[in-house]
Amino acid sequence: MPNVPLEQRVEIEELMARYCWALDTGDFDGYADTFAEDGWLSHWPQGKCVGREGLKRATDSLWYDRPNHYLGRQHRFSAVIMSPEDGDLAKGVRIKAFWSILQHDVETFENRVFGMGTWDTLAVKGSDGEWRFKSVEVDLWINGQVPWVGDPKAWKNPPAQAAE
Repeated sequence: MPNVPLEQRVEIEELMARYCWALDTGDFDGYADTFAEDGWLSHWPQGKCVGREGLKRATDSLWYDRPNHYLGRQHRFSAVIMSPEDGDLAKGVRIKAFWSILQHDVETFENRVFGMGTWDTLAVKGSDGEWRFKSVEVDLWINGQVPWVGDPKAWKNPPAQAAE
């Protein structure tokens, strides 16, 4: 599998960091700027949110539907894998990662892990030479839905997709 050159990888990691900082501090313009003009986010329960208007709908839902619910979050990425899309860097870079959210509760001052999941994203380089997200697919691990390609015997009660 072809590698992503180190300089480009660092630029994309910076993009991922700007995405997290903007998302976790309520900076809509900074968040939207991490996406291509026609970029989209797929996130439960908001669904597929396309373009700036769709991203605004998603962030308004996340940030404001339940006061104090989103404050104090820190999105984290780990085991980040980057590869040229279809082996061609000109088509963009496919990013797969595990994510977790640490949360500081602003009412109780308790800290906890809020959620975990996987991220499947395509970053593309714009005409301005900057990397932006063309697509961000967020998979939340809910109802025991975790990725597993090993033998189903690892599960006590395998979900349908793990048993296939």
